[in-house]
Amino acid sequence: MSSDMSSDTSPVTSSVTSSDTSPVTSSDTSPVTRTRQCGQCGSTTHDRRTCPDPIQVERRRLNRITRAQRVQQLSTDNRNPYKIFNNNNYPVYVYWGHIGADTIKYIQYTSEFSDVTINALSTHRLVFIPTTEYAIPPGNGSSIRLSQCNYFIAGDFNLESFDPESRSIHLIKEYHRPKTDLEQWKECGLKSLFLLKELERMGAKNYDNLEPILDMVQDIKLPECNELDKEQAGIPSAFTNVT
Repeated sequence: MSSDMSSDTSPVTSSVTSSDTSPVTSSDTSPVTRTRQCGQCGSTTHDRRTCPDPIQVERRRLNRITRAQRVQQLSTDNRNPYKIFNNNNYPVYVYWGHIGADTIKYIQYTSEFSDVTINALSTHRLVFIPTTEYAIPPGNGSSIRLSQCNYFIAGDFNLESFDPESRSIHLIKEYHRPKTDLEQWKECGLKSLFLLKELERMGAKNYDNLEPILDMVQDIKLPECNELDKEQAGIPSAFTNVT
C-alpha cells in the first residue's frame, strides 16, 4: 500500500471502484509494522548483533579484540618506566596487578644480580616471587590469587608511592629455597644413621636390650652421598668447623 506524505491531509483513497461511481474511502490510518530481520541470515528471531552465523561470530570476536587493543594502547601510552634491580642471589618471577587487587598476572623472569626496566601505571603493583617456589614455571599471562597461595614474596611494591623523578625498585631479601622431598629424606636418613652409630660408639652394644637393634644397623646400606650432603644434614663432614 502506498501512502501520500505530501501536505494533503485527506484520507488515503483507494483506486478500486464499485458499481457506484463514488470513491471508496478507507478509515484505517494505523501505521504499518515492519518485521525486523537479521541482515546476515534473514531470520526474524535475532539481529546481526546476536546472529549465530559463523561469519558474524568471527566478526564480533575480531571487533572485541580490536576494542581491547585500543584500550590497552591508551593505557600503554600513560605508563612510566620502572627500573628493577634484583640484588638477590636467586632469580624471581615478576607479576603485576592493580593496587589492592588479590589477583596478579605473570610478566617475566628476572635472573639474580640483574636489572630490567618495566613499564607500568602508577595504579599498579609489582610482586616478585622466587622461581624455586614453583614446580612448573608460570605460563605467559597466567595469573594467581595471593590469598590462595603461600609463596615466599621477595617484594611487593605499590607504584603510586614512588617519586616520579626516581622510579627504582631494589630487591634485597634473604631467602632459603624450600627443600625437595628427596633432600628432606636424605637429611633424615643421614642424621638417623649418624645417631645410631654414635650410640654404638658410646657402648650401647654392651646392653643386651640394645645390642640386637644396633647389630641391624650394619645391614643398612647407605646410598651414595657427598660431604655437602652431610653438612646440610647437620652431621660432621669435611666442612665442619671450617671458617
